[in-house]
Amino acid sequence: ASQSCATVRAVYMVSLVAACGLLLQPTARRPSPLRRFLSPVLEAPAPLASLLDLADEYDAFLLDQFGVIHDGKTAYEGAVDAVCELQRRGKKIVIISNSSRRKSDTLARLRSMGFGPCEGDGASDVPPISVVTSGDLVWEGLSAAAAAPFADLGLRCTVFGNGEDDEEYVRTCGRVAVPVAEADFVLARGLFTILGTGPDLLRQPFSPYSADAEEEALRAALAARPGGLPLVVANPDTVRPDGKDSPMPGLLAARYEAMGATDIRPVGKPHPLIYEACRAQLAIAGIDAAGARVAAVGDSLHHDVLGASQNGVDSVFICGGVHYRELEVPQAAAVPPAVDKLAALLATFASEHGGCTPTHALAGFRL
Repeated sequence: ASQSCATVRAVYMVSLVAACGLLLQPTARRPSPLRRFLSPVLEAPAPLASLLDLADEYDAFLLDQFGVIHDGKTAYEGAVDAVCELQRRGKKIVIISNSSRRKSDTLARLRSMGFGPCEGDGASDVPPISVVTSGDLVWEGLSAAAAAPFADLGLRCTVFGNGEDDEEYVRTCGRVAVPVAEADFVLARGLFTILGTGPDLLRQPFSPYSADAEEEALRAALAARPGGLPLVVANPDTVRPDGKDSPMPGLLAARYEAMGATDIRPVGKPHPLIYEACRAQLAIAGIDAAGARVAAVGDSLHHDVLGASQNGVDSVFICGGVHYRELEVPQAAAVPPAVDKLAALLATFASEHGGCTPTHALAGFRL
C-alpha cells in the first residue's frame, strides 16, 4: 500500500531514520509500511537500489520526464534503455508531466530522443508509452467547458505564456486573449511572455514578461472582483527541472495568492485531475487502476512524491533531479547521495507534509 501522508506519528519518527534506506522488497507481496520502517537500518542502511530491483513489483509506472529521463533536449544516460526494459517486461508507462504544452509536443520530443514505441506508433509487441500533460488537460478542459475547474470560466483571458504557441493554444480551445481589464480569467502557462496586452481584439501580440508587468497584471486581476479573477495554472511547478533560477507559473500563483487572491485553480501534480487522467490511460490499456500495482517515478518531493501519496499510488524518488543541490550530487547522474543528506532532506519534507515520504528512492533512473 502507498505510504500515506497521514502516517501515524510513531511510524513517522522511525521513518525519518529509515528514509535513507527505503528498503526494497522484491517479493510479490510487500510488507506493511510499519514493517518497512522498522527494519534495522540504524545499523546498516540499505544502499539505493537499481530500477531492476523494483521493476517487477509494479504493473505500471507513471513516469515524470524532465529531470528524470531527459533535460528537454537530450535523454539522460541509460534512460532510454531503462524505459525499453520496462516495456519489454510488459509494464505500462504513462508519462505524467507538468508541461504546459499539448501532449503532441511531448510525444515528438520522446521520439526524437529514441524513446518508444509511443501511442500512435502502430502495432507493437510491447505496451506503448502514453502521455498525460497538465497543458493538455487544461486545453481539453477549456475546449469542453463541461466540468470543474473549467465550466464556469468565460471566453476572455490574459495569458502568461511560453511565447511560441500561446496564440494557437488559446484560439484552438475556443478562448480569446484580451488585456486583463477585459478578462474573465487569467491563464498561466509560462513566464516568458504575456499575451493579451494589445490595444484591441485584432491586435494582441505578446509582450515580454517582466516582474513589474506581472505585478501590474495580477493587481488588476485582483481588483476586478472580490477574491480576484480566477487563475488557471497549467504548470504548477515552482522550480525548473534544471535547477536554474527562472520564473515558473507555480510561483506566480503563490504571489497572486499572497496578494489576497482566493480563486486559484492549479492543474497538474500534485493535484487530482492529472492522476485521474493517468488512471484513464491505464484503463485504456486494460489495467484496472484500483487493483493494479502502480508507482509514480519523479524527482520532485513536492509534486511527484506528494502527488503520488495523495492519489493512492507508491512513489519512487529520483535523487539526481531538482533536489540535487540539497543532496550534493551531480545532476542527472546516478550517484547515490550521502545517507545523512538524504535522511535530512526527507525528514524536513516529512515534517512539513504530515509524515509523507517516498516508497522507494533511486540515485537515477537507470538499470
